[in-house]
Amino acid sequence: MEEDFSIEDEYNKIKIMLIGDSTVGKTSLIRKYCENEFSETYITTVGIDFQIKYLDINNKKIKLQIWDTAGQERYQTVAKNYFNSSNGFIIVYDIAQRSTFDSVNNWVEQIKELAPSHIKIVIFGNKTDLNSNRVIKIKEGKELGEKFNFKFFETSAKTGQNLNEGFEYLVKEILGDIDPVKRSRKEGKKLINKNQKDKKSSCC
Repeated sequence: MEEDFSIEDEYNKIKIMLIGDSTVGKTSLIRKYCENEFSETYITTVGIDFQIKYLDINNKKIKLQIWDTAGQERYQTVAKNYFNSSNGFIIVYDIAQRSTFDSVNNWVEQIKELAPSHIKIVIFGNKTDLNSNRVIKIKEGKELGEKFNFKFFETSAKTGQNLNEGFEYLVKEILGDIDPVKRSRKEGKKLINKNQKDKKSSCC
């Protein structure tokens, strides 16, 4: 029996989640990165949502699922159900809100509790376009990243600062962990499918 293979089979599928307190700008970051759009109007994420972005990194085709989680405590149980199936996390805080920075420690603990031990994580200090309201110094963000051995980026959903660099850094880190056996099996399926087609074309 011949298997059907779509173009999707050629893609490395990667799932990452953005987590952090409410109002840090997770939804805006995803929208800017995926659609190059930004709105000053704040829209609260209810539960969990995601967007897709296709990338070509290091000659690899990537189908990136970016999951957006609600920061409100009443929705966090729903979001946590998705932690174990993620390949990576971006923890976001607002450089103008000290409480969101302090919460990063709690988010790290939740990831350690619910996600695989080898998970890749980066930290975004968001809203650099509001630099005049800054209460978290760049040095503090860097030191936080060094504390956990996570890469740190300061970002802006409004200007797009460091979004490509931050997302693509995480994807490259995850690609380094993709199971080579899985990739070999995928290539084997393609070869079997090709041979089946060749046999069909040669028998008529």
